[in-house]
Amino acid sequence: MKKQILYLLASGFALLSGAALTTSCSDDDEANANDVLTVKSVLPTKVMEGQVVTITGTGLEKATSVVFPGNVAADDITKIGNGYITVVTPAGIAAEGGTVTVEAGDESAQSVMTLTVGQPEVARVAPLDAEIKINECVEVYGTDLEFITKAHFPGADGRDITVAASDFKRKATGSLYIYSPAGVKAGPAQVVLEDCSGAKYTLPEVTLSDQISGESEDSGDDGYVPIWQGDVYIQGWDNWQYLTSDQLNLEGISAKAGMMIRFTFDNPNGASVCVCDANWGTPDVDGQGNNTVEVAAGTTQLEFPLSQGMAETITAGGGIIVGGVDFTLKKIELLTYVTIWEGEQVTDWNWWYMPASELDLSAITPEAGQTIRFTFAHHDDPLAFCVCDGNWGAPFIRDGGESQNNITLAAGEDFLEFEVSEGMASTMNSGDGTALIIGSDNVTITKIQIKVE
Repeated sequence: MKKQILYLLASGFALLSGAALTTSCSDDDEANANDVLTVKSVLPTKVMEGQVVTITGTGLEKATSVVFPGNVAADDITKIGNGYITVVTPAGIAAEGGTVTVEAGDESAQSVMTLTVGQPEVARVAPLDAEIKINECVEVYGTDLEFITKAHFPGADGRDITVAASDFKRKATGSLYIYSPAGVKAGPAQVVLEDCSGAKYTLPEVTLSDQISGESEDSGDDGYVPIWQGDVYIQGWDNWQYLTSDQLNLEGISAKAGMMIRFTFDNPNGASVCVCDANWGTPDVDGQGNNTVEVAAGTTQLEFPLSQGMAETITAGGGIIVGGVDFTLKKIELLTYVTIWEGEQVTDWNWWYMPASELDLSAITPEAGQTIRFTFAHHDDPLAFCVCDGNWGAPFIRDGGESQNNITLAAGEDFLEFEVSEGMASTMNSGDGTALIIGSDNVTITKIQIKVE
C-alpha cells in the first residue's frame, strides 16, 4: 500500500513539474516573441514634415531611429506604451513616399504599408461676396487640408489673431470651416493658414466684419444636435467606452435609421475609430460596410448614417459603444434629418424630372409642413434655383427671386431649407411618376433630406 501511495505521489509531482515546465516554456516563447523587432502598423499613412507618426509592433522599446522614405532618419522617439512609439516626421522625406524602417542596434524592421506625402493646396474660399461676421465661418476648399494647424486673422490692434485647428468648426482633407474670431479688423482681409511644418498659405481676399452674428458651434445651424459631450481618451482596444442612455441627451429626438451621426474628437497622431450599437451591432462607419475606420492625423470629425440597430437600441434606451486607438472623444451629434435621396445630379434649365421611385421613403413619409433640405456641391457664384412639385406646382421657398419658388442661391450657399408643400407631399409619396421638377443655373444636387420633427 505504501509503495502505491509513494508511486502516486511521485507521478503527481512529475505531472506538476511537467505542467510548470510547459508554462515556463510558453511564457518564455511569448517573451521572446515580444522582444523581436516588428512593425505592425504606421499611422497616419499620409504625412508631411512636422507630422506626429504612431508606430505599433513588438520590440519597439529598443528602437534607436526611424528611417523615412528617402533614407531620412529621425531619432527623437517617444515611447508611449507597450508596443507603441511616436516620432515626428523630419524634413526632406522623398516626395514619392515609401516604407518606414525601425532600427534597433543590429536589428531593423520594415513596415508593410507605405507612406505618401501630403501637399496642402487651397482651391477656393467662400463667401467672397458677403461680409463674414464674428462667429461665422470662412470656408476653405482644397486638398490635404488635414495638415493645417492654424489660421491667422488680422486683428484690429495690428496683431494677428490665431485660431488653432482644434477650434475649427470643420477640419477634413477637402475642407475647413474656420470661425472668424472676436477682435478682427473689419474690412478686406487675407487670412493666412499654417500647416504642421510651419509653411503658410495666404488665402484670397475676403471681407471681415466686427459685428457678432450670434451663432455658435452648438447653435444647430447645420442641423446637428449634440446628444453627448465630454472628454474621454481612448488609448487602445482594451479601453472601450460604454455610453449609456442616461449619458445621451435624446430629449425631443426620435432616432431613425438613415439619420447622420457625427463624432468629434481630438486626433493629433492618427487614430482608429470603432463604433457599435449597444448590442455590439456594426454600423457602416467607413462607407464600405466596416464599423472601424483609420483617420489621418488632424481629422477631427467622422460622419455616417445610423444603422437600424443603432436607431432601435437608442430608442429602446440602449447606448453607443466606442473603441479604437489614440483619440479623445469630445462630442456626438445627431443630424435630425433622414436622407431620402443621395447622388450627384447636375441640374439646368432643361429641367430634372425626378422620379418618385428614386426616393427612399422607408424611414419617413413626407408631409406638408415638414422641413426639406437640399444639399449642393460647392459653388463660388450666385446661381438661380427653382423647385416645383411633380405637377408643376410652386412651393414657397423664400422671397427674393423671380418668384417664391425660383430663387437665387448665394455664393457658397451649399444647402437650402424650406417647408414641404401639399403638392410636394402628394407627388413624392406617389410611388411612381414625377416627384419633383428642378431647374437651375447648373447646380449640382448631392442630397435631399427631410427633418424628423
